Amino acid sequence: MRSFTTGCARCGHVAAFPAYRCRACASPLVLDLAPVSAADCRPTSGRGLWRYGRMLPRVRHSVTLGEGATPLLPLRHGGATTHVKLESVNPSLSFKDRAMALAASAALDHGMTGLVLASTGNAAVSAATYAAAAGRRCRIFCATGSNAGSKLATARAHGAEVELVAGHYSDAYAAATRAEGEGWLNVTTTYRNPLLTEAYRPIAAELVDDLGDVPDVVVVPVGAGPLLRGIWLGFTDLVAAGLTGREPQMVGVQAEACAPLARAWGAGDRGRAEWAAALRQPFEVGPTAATAIADALRGYEDEGLLTLDAVRRSGGRIVAVGEPAIAEAGHRLAGEGLFVEPAAAATLAALRNPVVAGSERANACVAVLTGHGAKESSTLTAGGMA
Repeated sequence: MRSFTTGCARCGHVAAFPAYRCRACASPLVLDLAPVSAADCRPTSGRGLWRYGRMLPRVRHSVTLGEGATPLLPLRHGGATTHVKLESVNPSLSFKDRAMALAASAALDHGMTGLVLASTGNAAVSAATYAAAAGRRCRIFCATGSNAGSKLATARAHGAEVELVAGHYSDAYAAATRAEGEGWLNVTTTYRNPLLTEAYRPIAAELVDDLGDVPDVVVVPVGAGPLLRGIWLGFTDLVAAGLTGREPQMVGVQAEACAPLARAWGAGDRGRAEWAAALRQPFEVGPTAATAIADALRGYEDEGLLTLDAVRRSGGRIVAVGEPAIAEAGHRLAGEGLFVEPAAAATLAALRNPVVAGSERANACVAVLTGHGAKESSTLTAGGMA
């Protein structure tokens, strides 16, 4: 495992983990990890997330339920060059399990009472699952607009305390922020806790191990976008270790009904000032089946800058897709035996977007399917994928 320091993404001010915002300028924090060797980026005999533990920040505990090492499958209608990464088959049926395995381990390290977070559903289930595995408590704030009833019922079954907050995800985020500290580790899976993004680095190594090469494009559904940034960081590790000579283009996809990052991406010169101004412009959040990525970033707009920077540095882009395209993509995936939530189906919709399909390096594509459809009732209604 890697030693690390915690510092401000903007001014570099150093903080002691656990910390959530820079005390000097209130910007998001990031981890600076020690370099890795080629051997560090290869799997070990460890279990779950810890098979690639040498790519991760150093923790003393290693909570696991067997997450990670998820299947990579070719799409029948996508040809030999299009694959899907089934993060939807992690223990709690979403990619969040990687982050929560690391978070629960850190909570044990620091002797904390439990995990607290804001969630639209997937993170709630995952946090409750891994808190139970670690013998810790879990406290969840969920917005009433999230349509997450079945997911919250699962979280309660694991012993989590659930509090509903009127409004959208940003309102739940504010409530979880007020509850952090005094023994509670905030594991809200935007960029509130800088540790969580690091849990996604091994996905890059898994993709290269399975494909035998670096994919040209990796498409990721994004709310705030730590999954995309974490995967990209993993590829930078592989390049730095000499295992690959390039990174893939990282493509973030949002639902048109709530697409602050896509709007910022198209706002101008793709620089920090233009992006920050665009992210702060008010907009109406419309109805979407893809509730797992419906994050307006209100009150923490600067978190989106981390994702935009990762996309720019990879040579990628961010696109938005409409509800009909998401529903059609969900049908296509179900027709191949892959039942996913709408947010995950958005990745396939993005691959059919002319801007993405026309990419200079769109020959070998991976779509990350982030969550299973079994947990989201909207996938079974006329407004979803049925």
